[in-house]
Amino acid sequence: MSALRFEPVTPRWSSAWREHYGRYAAALGEPVDDAVAATVWSWLLARTHGVEAVLAIEGDELAGFAHFRPFPRTLDGNEACFLDDLWVAESHRGTGLGRALIEHVCTIARERGWTEVRWVTTADNTRAQRLYDRIATNANLLTYRMLS
Repeated sequence: MSALRFEPVTPRWSSAWREHYGRYAAALGEPVDDAVAATVWSWLLARTHGVEAVLAIEGDELAGFAHFRPFPRTLDGNEACFLDDLWVAESHRGTGLGRALIEHVCTIARERGWTEVRWVTTADNTRAQRLYDRIATNANLLTYRMLS
């Protein structure tokens, strides 16, 4: 990775983020429409809903992103970080960018006094799991979802 830098979201990156966000959602089997993407982008710009983002920029290209937010740890009485979304562009996979994004979020978490960074992945995301198994501890938690 040459000249990689991390930036917060700014209007300049709107269309590039939208393109990558769409590919991220499609990879998860949950494609998003323009209205959903516009809502999430507005949250990221305004830093409402507690969610924010870091963009990985290489040269003039968006190479990846991470969306994250604080959450209370009720069993420990402290605050931690939830890494909601992690995306690395296909052209940047295998370069260490995924790890760099996670480490950048961990740095932010430490600066804010958050006690840990947590995330989930799909059971079939074995490539990402190889990275996660090297840098983090598998919490052995299952995620359930029920629509309301």
